[in-house]
Amino acid sequence: MAATIKILYAMVGIGVVAALSGGAHAASYAEILFKEKFEVHIRAMVAGGISRKNADYIAYAALARGSYELCGDHLFPKSMAYGSYQQSLDETSLPQTVVDRHIRAFEAIMKAEFQDEQALMRYCGSKP
Repeated sequence: MAATIKILYAMVGIGVVAALSGGAHAASYAEILFKEKFEVHIRAMVAGGISRKNADYIAYAALARGSYELCGDHLFPKSMAYGSYQQSLDETSLPQTVVDRHIRAFEAIMKAEFQDEQALMRYCGSKP
């Protein structure tokens, strides 16, 4: 329960930073866009023996890192993205190789969604 609350606070934090940087719609867009697709992979992780808490932290780390890699500083500052990413990783109790493998899977989900440049620009808060 406490872990879920931490994740929710962290997501709200990204939303606040995005709002302050002019990209408020991008944070909510990410939640809507990836929620179902991320949930499928999270369930697969849990079925594979990873706790839901660890799976959620890995998904959040991937969202922070993937968003920064896709959008750069336009969505939120690198320090915020890195801080969110690192905080999520610090909360997991899994080996780095396992974490990296799943982060790459989440990032692949994100990249697949943005084959269309206009969709990527909408996500990042830029006008096409």
